[in-house]
Amino acid sequence: MITGLERLCFGTSTFVAGHLLPQKESGPGIAALRTALRSGVRLIHSNPNLNTQWAVREVLEEIGPVHGLRHLVKAECPLRGDLEARIRNAIDVSTSRLGIPRISALVLEVDLKRTEHTDLLHKPRVLAGFFRSGARVAFASGRVDAVYAYCHGPQALAAALQVEAVSAVAAQYHLTSPWAFAHIAQVKRAGKAFIGMSPLNRGALVNPLATTARARLRPLAWALSDPRVSALAVTMSTPEHVNEVIDTVRNSERSRPRSPYTAPTETPRRELP
Repeated sequence: MITGLERLCFGTSTFVAGHLLPQKESGPGIAALRTALRSGVRLIHSNPNLNTQWAVREVLEEIGPVHGLRHLVKAECPLRGDLEARIRNAIDVSTSRLGIPRISALVLEVDLKRTEHTDLLHKPRVLAGFFRSGARVAFASGRVDAVYAYCHGPQALAAALQVEAVSAVAAQYHLTSPWAFAHIAQVKRAGKAFIGMSPLNRGALVNPLATTARARLRPLAWALSDPRVSALAVTMSTPEHVNEVIDTVRNSERSRPRSPYTAPTETPRRELP
């Protein structure tokens, strides 16, 4: 059984008022992060473009130093855009807003909406060049410990695996978008870690009629039960949701069935670099 919380990453995209939900009440989200950190969660994923890092800093200043805390920070840029300027800005803004001297891992993502020449999205050489150049800029800053690649599909994932400087790949990973599952073995053969994003599909997969946390969060248990998944990023906006997620993590099996209802098999898991 998995009892540790080292695989749980606190997602911050909509946990408080920010770019996506400007009118949201922030109090419950702040309490959620406080609960998560006090319970042992040690990974936080944030995006400077979403304007929620302010709340992360508020919680950290309130509770004091958290031993072993790691920050994963998103940096978005369109293909053939000003990659260097955008990455430097993401680093500068995030270290300032979070109040940290270094970023544990910069997560590079192609900005699909702002990529003008969409044909480039299907060119592995261009995608690999994006991740390679981005990693070079990130490490040159002297404030980034690792570089991960956020992948929107198999082509981006295959390109990221060609880049030695990229130590982990991240992708949407849930029952309604399971495409990455077929590629995890390839990720592991390349010696990289895999991070599953939004295993509850931003709450859409939560079963509101279930009477237990495990039943409500069955898709999370499905994702957790694959030991090849190094971490799962879940946005949690209330302490109650945090406690349910933590309960599910602690009680999930070490192996992943093909569906939530079939018998599991065991496989080794790679820790995050």
